[in-house]
Amino acid sequence: MLTIIKTLSILAFAGVSLAAPTSGDVTVTLKNSCSSDLHVYKLTNGQGGEKSSKDLSAGSSVDFRVGSDWAGRFWGCRDGETNCDQYGSAVSLAEFLFKGYEGSDFYDISFVDGFNLPMSIQPDNKSGSGYACGAPTCSTLPSCPKELQTDKGACMSACAAFKTDEYCCTGAFNDPNKCKASQYADNFKQGCSDAYSYAYDDARSTFACEATHKYIVTFCP
Repeated sequence: MLTIIKTLSILAFAGVSLAAPTSGDVTVTLKNSCSSDLHVYKLTNGQGGEKSSKDLSAGSSVDFRVGSDWAGRFWGCRDGETNCDQYGSAVSLAEFLFKGYEGSDFYDISFVDGFNLPMSIQPDNKSGSGYACGAPTCSTLPSCPKELQTDKGACMSACAAFKTDEYCCTGAFNDPNKCKASQYADNFKQGCSDAYSYAYDDARSTFACEATHKYIVTFCP
């Protein structure tokens, strides 16, 4: 089953739409617990995926309604973060695939492109342990090596900074048996054990839950 889950996760979070979204059956609440205002973004997976954004003041929250089989990601940016509105920039991502394998929802925090804000994901009215209805949390960001730092305080991944197949798990390294965690990915994982540190970090980063209709994504938990 793990192999199937990993395949679904890779497809969905690479931007491949696995199912056409239906009308709003799931609520994803974005909560800003940071001390500064944020711009928050929602992107639906798939080529030409729908993107929307909202301003979210410190201490406030906003609801996004999505289909029960929706797949996509959310992220937030502080004022002045360059290109933060573009997917692939150095931002912390909350990623979702609803009604995936055996009807479960899959979700994770991803640092695969980099990170800029602490983050958590909580299934509403569900308590779990480990990866079953658990709440992935990164309340303190990992240390960022100088060579990965941006001028706006975010941290790039090694893939984003160096753009090599080995770091990006592309080309000859597009295989979980060949693409292993780098020293940079290990550093990210040690700093935030719940977050994806590189493309094939599925087994230690994908959470699943069933029969819930609301998730809460908190920035600066």
